[in-house]
Amino acid sequence: MYRTSFSTFRIAPSYAGGFYYSWEISGGFNDPAPWEFVVQRGPTNNGPWEDISPKLVNVIAWKDEGGKNLGGKSNTLYFRVVLKTSKGVYASHVMQPYGDIGRREFLLAREIIRRETLRARVLSGVECDVYIRSTFGPKCTHCLDPVTGEVRDSHCKYCFGTGRYPAYYGPHRMMLSFSVDSAHHKTNSNDGTHETRIFEALAIGNPVLKHGDVIIDIRQDKRYVIGTAAITSEVRRIPCLQNLAFEEAPVSDSVYKIGIPMDEDEDGCEDCEDCGDCEECDE
Repeated sequence: MYRTSFSTFRIAPSYAGGFYYSWEISGGFNDPAPWEFVVQRGPTNNGPWEDISPKLVNVIAWKDEGGKNLGGKSNTLYFRVVLKTSKGVYASHVMQPYGDIGRREFLLAREIIRRETLRARVLSGVECDVYIRSTFGPKCTHCLDPVTGEVRDSHCKYCFGTGRYPAYYGPHRMMLSFSVDSAHHKTNSNDGTHETRIFEALAIGNPVLKHGDVIIDIRQDKRYVIGTAAITSEVRRIPCLQNLAFEEAPVSDSVYKIGIPMDEDEDGCEDCEDCGDCEECDE
């Protein structure tokens, strides 16, 4: 039996001629990880359903390139996302690809995204991986206060201070067009005056980013934390372009552990999970 745990399911244009699917899970949903998603297609609102994506483990978006699922004039396609965990199977609500907008507006939004992607690739774009900070998912059992639910360790090697596991969803490959200008922000503390450089960049509107998400410059392995994100262009509520403001994270920040398998983390014990009974934990 299918139950629902999805709070959001969206279908947006993909510059490559297909669809971009994204979804979110209700904040109170706490089935243990891993979460395995699959996007399905059907000829009617009730199926029968066919898998069109590979198995997506701990991923909350998928890009269908090539236009294989656009459909023709004589047929209408329906889509949904199914989540499988160790405790059950859950399905999102069913959506048609164009939602409440016409095909013309959908194609217009796709053209705006395509042009920005082409401009970024040819001119000033920087290839980056984006990780979306978790606001839902299983709660971390290692650093959360059992009474207050607050994070007690901002450098927790399991949740990286987010209080959720996985801590981030990704990577999502994007091209960012960095602005030539950057702002400098000074703050005073007991340690002295600290100067932070704020960068800005233009990106396509999918995935929609927010405060706390992480950008990784693939070539230089520099990592940035987003401060603000604002949609600058949209067509009938479909986000096309977004402007991002972010600052570079210090190398001591836990975001530099994103993408590193747990057994490669030198600060933790892969066998006993900080049991205190081995040399690694004693150190």
